[in-house]
Amino acid sequence: MTDVTITRPEFPTFFGGFGFHNSEALFYRLCEKEQFDQKICKCYREISPGFCRTFAGYPNWSKESMDTFADYYERMQKWTDTPIYFAAAKGQLHFNDQEREEYAENVAQKLDYLINVRGVKQLRYYCYSNEMSMNDWGGLLKDLPLFHKYHELLFQAFQRHNLNIGLLATDASPMSNWDSLNYVIDNMRRITEDLCAHHYINGTMEQMRDPGLYQWFFDACREWVLKAAKCDGKRLILGELGVNVQTAAPWHLAGVLRDVNNWNYNGQGGFGGLLMAEMALAAINAGVFAIALWTFCDYPDPYVCHYSERDSYGKAWGECERFISQTQDVKYNKWGMIKWEDDGDYSVREQYYALGLVSRYCRRNAKVMDIASDDPLLRICGLLNRDGSVSVLVINRHTEMTPIKLRLSLKHIEKQPPFRVYEYDSHNVPMNEFGDLQDFSDVISAPDGKIEYELKPESLTVFTTDYAERPDVWAKKVVRDGEMLHWDAVKDDLHCYYRVYRGETPDFVPSRANQIASTVAETLDFGARYLDDAAILNVKGDYYKVLSINRKR
Repeated sequence: MTDVTITRPEFPTFFGGFGFHNSEALFYRLCEKEQFDQKICKCYREISPGFCRTFAGYPNWSKESMDTFADYYERMQKWTDTPIYFAAAKGQLHFNDQEREEYAENVAQKLDYLINVRGVKQLRYYCYSNEMSMNDWGGLLKDLPLFHKYHELLFQAFQRHNLNIGLLATDASPMSNWDSLNYVIDNMRRITEDLCAHHYINGTMEQMRDPGLYQWFFDACREWVLKAAKCDGKRLILGELGVNVQTAAPWHLAGVLRDVNNWNYNGQGGFGGLLMAEMALAAINAGVFAIALWTFCDYPDPYVCHYSERDSYGKAWGECERFISQTQDVKYNKWGMIKWEDDGDYSVREQYYALGLVSRYCRRNAKVMDIASDDPLLRICGLLNRDGSVSVLVINRHTEMTPIKLRLSLKHIEKQPPFRVYEYDSHNVPMNEFGDLQDFSDVISAPDGKIEYELKPESLTVFTTDYAERPDVWAKKVVRDGEMLHWDAVKDDLHCYYRVYRGETPDFVPSRANQIASTVAETLDFGARYLDDAAILNVKGDYYKVLSINRKR
């Protein structure tokens, strides 16, 4: 049995949040109502990410596009209170200072409208260009003074408009380009709030299974965390993080560019989800302030390769138009935890049940605790939340059952409620057609701070007191009127979403077997193109019950 000791350091680091690049913000108008209500919004609220990144903040953003984003935000990041990082997807090239000043002023005006007119209060960070792109990907890496100039002008424009938005730099990718952060440290510290970089871990299956990968990524992140801290106490943010396994299939063929996460297609998505969670824990333990995984949801099909000369974000993306030119490659981006297929498949992928736990229990503004363990194949992250609750995430890379003994050396541990246990078994992922995050599998009382448990092979286990007890709350006035089922909204502060059940008698007992939907809406349209047709068709009867799910269950 492995002994693990978890203590609160005298001066703990703070973790600023785990989340995703939210591509669907650009395509909100393309979303079907059921797709958004029953998958995108429902899943987002359930796992409540602590950080969000998306492409936005263009100087030529139309009012219609900004209003569309604000409507999306109202139902997503506002509801979850998630800080947002905007990156202009590709920096625009201008040829004199006047044009550049006008550019910065236009960006500031657009952000001013979003914040002060449309109430997008969670907008926290901005960067001039995604991955230092201008005309071509990474082009600004060759001209860091020009990148500096644009950020200086943006800084001044934000001050004129009294915008509390911090500039991130450099947003470079991959790790081989992180040395651009040295330029920021030497030349841009006055105008840069925090350092930001991206990295995608790619390799063969043998490399992905290398137990040394965790320590390598931990060390790489820690190096730049320490450099950032020496630069006026700045922090390191991973604006994009991805983990992929190589395949022999071509990624660019016959005018089609495939930007996909191969774990989603090689039959080993369960392990891929575990590996992504492992790299997230390495970054948190190394002191990374915030993390955005690429991506929350797939991109819809098809759209234009976004480094082509004729691409237009303000039109093709910001206003969600399908825009295809004969001279451009068609691009498919399939990195999401949620599918977006033209045939109406919007199901949740295996990785959601691992990364959803990381998102939910690696809370924003938590204190990162010290871990002492002599087992190098256990990756452990301990977090102390502001409300005093505790979460411990343990990834077991052993290929066999592994007993552990956790010792939590914390003040007032005896006042903690029993620990709930949530499990992600990469060999038997707890999936369901509704994308509902798995329920807790065990409850352990630990008044002395000691927990003994047997971990499943290649699994993620969460031990947490971060929950709220709440009796079941059932929606009232559930009525079916033709193709529409509707009910009264639940006003409870702990309400997150609804689970809808169907039975053959008025006193039927709700269960997973007779569940027909999960949704954030107060309606269900039986005539719509359904996400879960099988569930609707296989459950008989015409009696309905609607359960409000606790947002801190």
